[in-house]
Amino acid sequence: MKKMIPNILTVSRLLVTPLVLYLGINNQILPLIFLAIFIALTDFLDGKLARRWNVSSELGAKLDAIGDKCLAFSLLVILIFDNHYFFYVLVLEGIIALFNIYTFYKNKIVSSLLIGKIKTWVIFITIILGFVNIILKNINIPVNFFVILTALFQIASLLQYINAYIVNKNQKKNLKTESEEYYRIVKPVLESEEFLKRKEFPHHYNESVYDHTLRVSYDCYKIGKKLNLDYESLAITGLLHDFYETPWQSDFEKKPIFQRHGFTHAENARKNALKFFPELMNKKRESMIKTHMFPLNKKIPEYKESWILTLVDKADSIDFLFHPLMLTKVVRKHEIKKKNAKNRGIDELSRKI
Repeated sequence: MKKMIPNILTVSRLLVTPLVLYLGINNQILPLIFLAIFIALTDFLDGKLARRWNVSSELGAKLDAIGDKCLAFSLLVILIFDNHYFFYVLVLEGIIALFNIYTFYKNKIVSSLLIGKIKTWVIFITIILGFVNIILKNINIPVNFFVILTALFQIASLLQYINAYIVNKNQKKNLKTESEEYYRIVKPVLESEEFLKRKEFPHHYNESVYDHTLRVSYDCYKIGKKLNLDYESLAITGLLHDFYETPWQSDFEKKPIFQRHGFTHAENARKNALKFFPELMNKKRESMIKTHMFPLNKKIPEYKESWILTLVDKADSIDFLFHPLMLTKVVRKHEIKKKNAKNRGIDELSRKI
């Protein structure tokens, strides 16, 4: 019942719209005032109750917007009989409403712009002044000035809505084109069974090697496109820069510091990439993979693309360094060591028995 009450109040505003038109056209001003008070109360209550009972819904928001539009249109129709200039406000508001319906049909969203909200307030102020002018004929209210002001805000809002629609459409088109091009470049790697195994390789606390390299690859590709560099090499080496053979978390062997994962996996990834994807490798791409861990690597990156890969890899990894869950890696590794030692002890005891 609580979910229904706010929507019932909203629908009641829609149902009385014909009555608003009837009273206004027949110059029944006093009943119209009481009806306006009822509408204002329902408009206030439906939102307040929905928030208090935490029953806000997309349907309620849409009904509320439709109710406001219907009320505004009905009041404007009434005012046209007293002041013909309101006809232009009605036509412009109708065009804006139709355009918003069209954009919603195309994009499933309606742009919410600041100028549109200001325009709505200006319209209702103008409508109120129009009715005050009807009731109090002796007071000289500059209604026409507010009508012109409203029309200007409506035109400005419409232009902003059109601009927002064009920008959104171009962004979607560019994104689709870039996504198709990116996939064409990396398809041989992404569809490889060997590369797909990296979904099971843990990398940082919240992602796999597959997730990390895919993120680095696409970021590198976008930067390369922007800077007119070799974005194909950036996309491919972004995927293969951590293409090492086994997860480093499972390696408990004690090694000298310069033989540990951070210092050696770049060369390991280069050899592995050359083994599984020789047709995609060249001198430049091998160098990019080999030097991506600079300064842990001795060799300095020699290409612009190498520096981009190196920096993007670190930037996409930096969030892990500041996350408290990174500490669980140390604890987990220690626990696995203890568990392995315990299992070895149990195995020895079993053999003796």
